[in-house]
Amino acid sequence: MERRRSVLLLPGQGAQRERMAAGLYGAREEFTAPMDEFFGRLGTTGARLRSAWLRPAPNPELDESAVAQPLLLAVGHALGRAVGTAAEPPALLLGHSVGELAAACLVGVFDPADIGALAAARSQALEGTGHGGMLAVAATEGQLAEELGGFGDGLAVGADRAVAGADGVAVGADGVAAEANGVVVAEVADGATFGTAFAGVAVAALNGPRQTVLAGPREALAAVEQHLRDRGILVRALRSGHAFHSPVMAGAALRFGEALAGFGPRAPRAAAGTVVSTRTGVAVTEDQARDPHFWGGQLAAPVRYWPALRELLDTQGRRPGLLLLDGSADRSLSAPARHHPAVRDGASEVVPLLAVGRDAGGPADARVFAEALHRLGEQRDHTGDHTVVS
Repeated sequence: MERRRSVLLLPGQGAQRERMAAGLYGAREEFTAPMDEFFGRLGTTGARLRSAWLRPAPNPELDESAVAQPLLLAVGHALGRAVGTAAEPPALLLGHSVGELAAACLVGVFDPADIGALAAARSQALEGTGHGGMLAVAATEGQLAEELGGFGDGLAVGADRAVAGADGVAVGADGVAAEANGVVVAEVADGATFGTAFAGVAVAALNGPRQTVLAGPREALAAVEQHLRDRGILVRALRSGHAFHSPVMAGAALRFGEALAGFGPRAPRAAAGTVVSTRTGVAVTEDQARDPHFWGGQLAAPVRYWPALRELLDTQGRRPGLLLLDGSADRSLSAPARHHPAVRDGASEVVPLLAVGRDAGGPADARVFAEALHRLGEQRDHTGDHTVVS
C-alpha cells in the first residue's frame, strides 16, 4: 500500500491568534526548545515578544506587524520542528506569506539559528510602510474585478510583464491566470491594482474558491470596504496595519531582499521536504531558493495559496492521497481543502495540529498535537516505510 504524503500548512499575517500554539510550550520539548532559542537570541526584544505571545485575548499588540510577523515565523518554524522530531519531516511544505519563510528555514534555505535575525530584518524592512491594511472578501477575483471597475495598469496579456510598485521598483513578472469558478478571466501580473476609483488597492491573496484578500492604502481600502458592503458582499478587516502583498510594499520587498543576501540562502536539503511556493504554485527551485530577492519579493507579490493547494489536491490528492497538517490556530488553512473532492471522498485527510476556539492556546493544544502524531504513526505502521516520490 502506498503511503500518503504529509503536507505542512503554515499561516501568515492575519491568521495570528493570542497564545497560538502556546499549549505546546513547556509540554513538548521539541516545540519549546526552538521557541526558547528564538526568544533568547533576540534578548530584550525576545522577552517582549514572549510576553506578547503568551498574553491572553484580547491583545491588540498582536495586530502590530512588528509583533505578529516574528511570532508567526517562530511558531511556524517550531511547529514544523516538533512534527519532524516527534514523527518525521513533512514531505511537502506550503506556507502562507511569512509561513513560507518559516518553511524555508525548515528545509535549510536559511539557518534556523538565524530565525531571530530574519525576523528583525523583516521588521526593519517594513519601517515606513504603515498606514495600509488588508480585507478578506467573500468573492472571487473575477467578481471583484467586475465590482471594482477592473484592473488598472497591472492588467497584463501575458506573463512577461513586470508591474512597477509605488516607488517604481519592479515587483515581479510571473503572471498567472486568474480564475473565477474555473474560468480564466485574465493574466494578472504580480502587483496588479484596481482602476483609478480605488487606486492602490490590489489582490493580495487567493485563500479559497471564494476567499480573496485585498490590500492597499488605508483611505482607498476604506472606500473599497464601504463599496463592497453596500453591494451586500461580506467583508472582514484583517489584523494588519500594512498592505502586504501589494505594490505598496515594493520598497520593503527590495530592502528585505537585500538584507536576506547577508544570510546566504542555500539550496534546500532534499531529505527535509519540498517547499511548494504560494507565489508560483510549484516547488521552489534551487536557483530560486538561493536568490534572496525571490524570498524578499514575496512581501509585494500576491499569495496564491488556494491555487497552490488545489493543484496539490488535484494532482496528488488521490495517488495515494495527502495528509494536510494544518498549523493554523483557527484551521483556516485547511478550510478550503475540506470542500475539495479528494478530501470529501476520504482519499486525502485534514489533520489539525492545534486546538481551536476556547481550547486554543491551552492544554488542548498538546492533546490535538498528540492525536496528529498518532495519525502519522498509524499511517507509517499500516503502509511500511514506502514514501511516494514525485
